[in-house]
Amino acid sequence: MDPVRPGSPYQPVIEALGNYPQKKFYNVSKLGGTKYDTLPYSIRVLFESSIRNCDGFLVKETDAMNILDWKTKQNNVEVPFCPARVVLQDFTGIPAMVDFAAMREAVRNAGGDPAKVNPACPTDLTVDHSLQIDFSKCAIQNAPNPGGGDSQKPVAKLSPLKAQPRKLPCRGQTGCKGPCSAGDSSRNSGQFSTQIENTPILCPFHLQPVPEPETVLKNQEMEFGRNRERLQFFKWSSKVFKNISIIPPETGMAHQVNLEYLSRVVFEVKDFLYPDSVVGTDSHTTMVNGLGILGWGVGGIETEAVMLGMPVTLTLPEVVGCELTGAASPLATSIDIVLSITKHLRQADVAGKFVEFFGSGVSQLSVADRTTIANMCPEYGAILSFFPVDNVTLKHLKHTGFDNAKLEVMEAYLKAVKLFRNDESSSREPEYSQVVQISLSSIIPYVSGPKRSQDRVAVNNMKSDFQACLNEKDSWPKKLLKLA
Repeated sequence: MDPVRPGSPYQPVIEALGNYPQKKFYNVSKLGGTKYDTLPYSIRVLFESSIRNCDGFLVKETDAMNILDWKTKQNNVEVPFCPARVVLQDFTGIPAMVDFAAMREAVRNAGGDPAKVNPACPTDLTVDHSLQIDFSKCAIQNAPNPGGGDSQKPVAKLSPLKAQPRKLPCRGQTGCKGPCSAGDSSRNSGQFSTQIENTPILCPFHLQPVPEPETVLKNQEMEFGRNRERLQFFKWSSKVFKNISIIPPETGMAHQVNLEYLSRVVFEVKDFLYPDSVVGTDSHTTMVNGLGILGWGVGGIETEAVMLGMPVTLTLPEVVGCELTGAASPLATSIDIVLSITKHLRQADVAGKFVEFFGSGVSQLSVADRTTIANMCPEYGAILSFFPVDNVTLKHLKHTGFDNAKLEVMEAYLKAVKLFRNDESSSREPEYSQVVQISLSSIIPYVSGPKRSQDRVAVNNMKSDFQACLNEKDSWPKKLLKLA
């Protein structure tokens, strides 16, 4: 897709980037005067997208002006959004690819050129959701139907292990309901079943260790056999379609691959720069907001529409500013910080809204903390949780292999369009629909439980909480004492 739409009314604001005259971009900061400076960073990304994709048909000038007037138009108008790219996982991605293959066939039958049918924007499909763990580091030797169910079904033939593990005696366990009744000759037959977990009905002394490399290879063997037809179709798609990348199995989870390998932060197409943004069919797509990339999860129909060149339509959202102050205790873990912020945001009723973080405490959070907080959006109901790019982000990108020259261009561009957050800058903070204040210094170490994992008890209250549990009727400590 051409980054500059023909006939765009905003072409006069295209400029060269400072010390990089060959790099061009839409200088949207020159539009709207002070209105742009008061927009939240996430809304500025929506505004830039509307300016760059304005064609008078799918995206109109009135749409761009509505976003610029966000303060008065939020929750009142619908606006189009054209993300820079699409992320798919294999379960929801394969219907989209089948549709594109069907469109190619229809175009060919009509006498057209099927090679012209391709996704309109960069699309990445990660094959990860079809993975099943059939083998772990332990296998149960010669267990008759250990998993239960229909014992008459034939078991798929498995490749033999390279090294036979040492066999352990049963030691006469009275509670053993597994293969202990079988004779020694049957135990030494060298046959392995597909049972993996140490379920309560099985004798733990029949669990045999399997070498880790062998476990990986056997899982891969099962996966490729089970999904052969689907993987062959993906292989074909990667060869015939342009603008699409297929990430093969065993590479990683879709949202993790998106975060670590696919994220650009700033797109560069034909020396034209614009912010990275994404929609995906994975609910954890929001994780990339921790890198300053606007993105959230949508349905398969919406993603396929974007692949066909259509924008995503959304009601101009409220933006809740989350001000972080202070510094967390050195004893507090990342989980303590993430769960505490999640609890505050759930109580603040941010469902269906954008959340954007600002304040001096943001610089105290690592990118790992930020992406984990952004990943928790489904827990507190927000559409996304946005962390603008800052020096912490650039430092992380440098450590993860980004070229220094590319980072310099990235920083220069983000500062030119005022998408770079800097605590030392004298510029005013954006205006938000509401502000939630959280002091990181108030976050202390917690433990989960004792009965439910979502119940969190401060470490310094563990003794009193345990004693209170003892005084409760039918409390779990009393039950433990009875068992003892």
